[in-house]
Parts: sequence; structure tokens; C-alpha cells
Amino acid sequence: MGDKMNKNIKKILIIILVIILAIILYAVINKAYTAKIKEKVNDVSWLRKNVKISEDYSIGSSILSVNKISDIDVYSDAYQKVINEKIEELKDKTYDFEDPLLIYNAYGTNKSGINMYFNTNEESYVTYTITAEDKDIKDYTKTLYNGGENNLTKNHEYQITGLVAGEMQTIKFKLYNKDNKVIETNTINVFMPETSVDIKLDVKNGKSKSKLEDGLYAVLGHDKNFNSNIYLYDNDGILRSEIPLNSYRTDRIIKINDNLLYSYTKRDFALVNRLGKVIKTYKIDGYYMHHDFIYDDNTNNLIILANKDDANTIEDRVITLNLDTGKTKEIINMQDFAKDFYDTAVAPEDGNTYGGNELDWVHLNSLSINGNDIVLSSREFSTIFCISDFYNNPTLEYVIGDPSIYEGTSLESYALKKQGDFISQAGQHTITYLFDESLGAGRYYLIMFNNNYAGSRTRPDFNWEPFVGAGDYNNGDASKYYKYLVDENNKTFTLVDSFDLDYSSIVSSVEQLDKNLVSSSGMDNSFSEYDSNHVLIRKFNYSSKKYAYRVFKYNFNSFWYY
Repeated sequence: MGDKMNKNIKKILIIILVIILAIILYAVINKAYTAKIKEKVNDVSWLRKNVKISEDYSIGSSILSVNKISDIDVYSDAYQKVINEKIEELKDKTYDFEDPLLIYNAYGTNKSGINMYFNTNEESYVTYTITAEDKDIKDYTKTLYNGGENNLTKNHEYQITGLVAGEMQTIKFKLYNKDNKVIETNTINVFMPETSVDIKLDVKNGKSKSKLEDGLYAVLGHDKNFNSNIYLYDNDGILRSEIPLNSYRTDRIIKINDNLLYSYTKRDFALVNRLGKVIKTYKIDGYYMHHDFIYDDNTNNLIILANKDDANTIEDRVITLNLDTGKTKEIINMQDFAKDFYDTAVAPEDGNTYGGNELDWVHLNSLSINGNDIVLSSREFSTIFCISDFYNNPTLEYVIGDPSIYEGTSLESYALKKQGDFISQAGQHTITYLFDESLGAGRYYLIMFNNNYAGSRTRPDFNWEPFVGAGDYNNGDASKYYKYLVDENNKTFTLVDSFDLDYSSIVSSVEQLDKNLVSSSGMDNSFSEYDSNHVLIRKFNYSSKKYAYRVFKYNFNSFWYY
């Protein structure tokens, strides 16, 4: 009995040992493989041999697809050079409208896109309609943008977007002449590969009968448990495009001339044209981004909320990345403007919210600019900072928040006076300037997602009594849309508009469109569009283990669509 038991124990130990050795061997092989891919990613000769474009019958009989090792970084200069060479070689052959060159996800930057190339004898333009086999999915019709005068050209190059993942569908193309008459039609069948997120969102209509504004909702930072790709949903909650990122969400999509710019890692941005080709990439030097960035077209600078490498604090600096020179420059360190708040901050015993030991004492989470002035949102002490001459000589002009925050501190003399009886913002996100010339100089509107969240991890003794109705991390009655009238002349701020939003203690966003307003409540796993009277038009719910960081809406006109 004892010998048999000992033999069984030995067998178990041997099995365990084999498993451990297999795990170690796998780790070593995987590490070597990853190192090899990283080594080869910039090897143009190797890429030319290992990247091919060939027919892919799983997508469609007339559609080509790119074959490559999945771990290759499609944003690398070498990869874009090689894939562009191969596409140009294919374009050497003459293609017409009836038999165009079609390549699925040609440049690797749109998992729901097909590039289309052909020539015509006369100047013309193209419309298309996508019809899914699933009858619950409405048709998707667009006019393609080709960049020519009056959108007319003989040399047609497009990226077809709006295809639905995991669906069999037909695309019907119509070719129009300059007199807007259909001169030819063509239809192809397509099956799009599956994806890991919701294809159809849960949609609920509100009481408003107003129209939703044209565009696609960009769900940004969808859950830390998925790749934080860009997911674009239409007005019916159907996923119409997926833009892959490498290892970090983007906080915005910015249109610069005829291209789109977004981040794809914590240190890298890509400038991408309407065909999906990466025109240029930019790398932050010595810093990595968090929460937000914006574009200043007057200086061709990105203004970025950033962490400094190897610093003992996080989320307290602002840098610029100049798109002409590619150079990074730190322009703001919040310790210069709220030193006593930094000195009195308490490091949480369990570290910051990211698991590190760096002190997250101010937690900047959004920014907006007005000429030479910048406003910065601090979640950690529910304050909005206005800093002037931020490029050359950053100077604190004023702070906006409940007066109780600043009593007895260095910021007390900078606090604007609250005009009226209202509860100040708490834990706000996406602060944004709104300009109205009728207000006159020194007066402007500021909108925000007021999370209405009573939370400050580095200030455990923070007095939340003035913030009546504010919730905690998991529960709250409502977050709010807030619109302040800021009067720099009289040094006041007034709440001129507000309404309740689905509660979200952290993350989230509001965005003013032409007439409507889009709001995202991250912890509620929802986003909504409201009419000009703040009546709900439509609400969308998505599946998520955590949340999406924010949602903005883009129409992609003069890019994909005309």
C-alpha cells in the first residue's frame, strides 16, 4: 500500500515537473519569437518576403487580402513602405469599374475596410450601399470622397467602410457622371471576419423626435480587458468599423488637413490617410501620455497630458509634440501652481489606481485651449485651472471650483466667485471651451461631464459636505451635464445650464455637436444623444467588464465620405 502510494506521488511529481518545464520552455520560445519579430519589424527585405497579398475566398471571390505574421506592427515605417510597394505593383495593371482591384484591410489600419481601385474614361464619382443578410441591420449608404474638384475624378481610390463584422453582405456600387446620372452599377458579395466586441448595441429610444446627427460614435478605450481599439457605431448601434491600436486607447481622433491623427501606443501617434495608409508616425520622447490630448492648428502642436519617465509623480504635467519637428517639450508642471496641495497629499497604502507607487496627487484628466490660455481639469480636487501664456510663460490666472476647496491654501486668492445657488462640479471630465461672440471679451462658456463623484484618494480628509448628492465609486443618483458662464472681467462663474446623466463616478464625456449633445457614462456602459432641449433621442448600451473611457461622434466627411 505504501509503495503504491509512493509510486503515485512520484508520478504526480513527474507530471508536475513536466508541466513546469513545458511552461518554462514555452516562455523561452515565446520570448525568442517575440524578440525575432521585433528585430524583423524594421527589416524591409524580410518583410518583402514574408508579407504577401493574395486572394482570400473566405471574404469574397474577387477580394485580395494581406497575409502576414499577426505580431507584425502595421504602424511601423518599414511595414507601411513594403505594403505600399506591393499595392502599387498591383495597381500597375489596368482596373475598371466592372472589375476593380479590391483589397481587404490593405494597410492594416481598418479591420472593417476594403480598398477599391479603378479608372474611368470620364470624370465621375461613386456611391455605395451595404446590405447585410441579417434583415435587422439597416442598409448603409454613402457617397465616397475622392478629393477631386466637385468630387469628380478619373482615378478612383477609396476605402469602403461600414461593413459589418461576422456578416455576409452585398455592396452595390453606382457610378455617376458629372451630370449626376448613373452610368454603371456593380455588386459584390463580402463576408467580414468576426470581432471580439458587440456587433449590435442595445438601443433604446427616448422621448425626443429630433433627428440624430450624422456620424459614427467612436467608442474610445473600450475596456482594459480588450484591445483598446477604436470602435465606430452608426445611429442604429451597429458596429461599422474597427481601427486596431497596438497597446493603448486613443483619447480623440483629430482631422488634420486630409488625414486623421490618433495615438496607438502610450508614446506614439499615427497620421493616416483616407485609404488607411500611415503617412507618418510621431513618438513622444521622455514621457508617456494619459487621459487626453488636443491639437493647436496655429502652432501645429499636439498638447498632451503626460507622465514623465522615472518621476515619482504621475498625471501632473503637460507637454507639447510639434508635428513639424517631432520634438517634445514640457510646458506645465502642476507643482508650480499648487505646491501646497502636492505637499499635503497622502500616498495611498495600496498605491495609485494603476498599481504603482507614483503619487497621483492632482490627476489631470482633460484640457481645452483658447488662444494662449489653457484650462486643465483636476479630478483629485475637483478643480479647473486656467493658465495663460502656456507655451512661453505659464501663469496661473484663476481656478474654478467650490470655495471650500481653497480655504487657507495658496489657491484661495485665485478662486473665481460662485454666482448663484448650485452645487459645484465634483470629479469632472472633458472640460471644453464653447465660444459665443455675443458674450463679449473675457466671457465664455465651459461645458463638462460633472461626474458628481466624491472621491480623492490622496486627500482622505477632503471635506465633501458642500457637494450635496455626490456619489461614491460604485453608487450615485446621477452625474450631470454642466455649462458654466465664466466671466474673467468680474472673476465669477455661474451655472447656466445642467441636466442629469446616467451616473458614472469616473471616466465619461460630453460633446456639443451642431445641435445635439453626445454623452458617455462609462461606468454605466452607455452613451446617449440628446436634442437641443436635452431630451433623450437615443441611448446605447454596450457589453463590458469595466467601461469605455469616452465616446465622441465624427462624420468623416471629406475623408471617407463626401
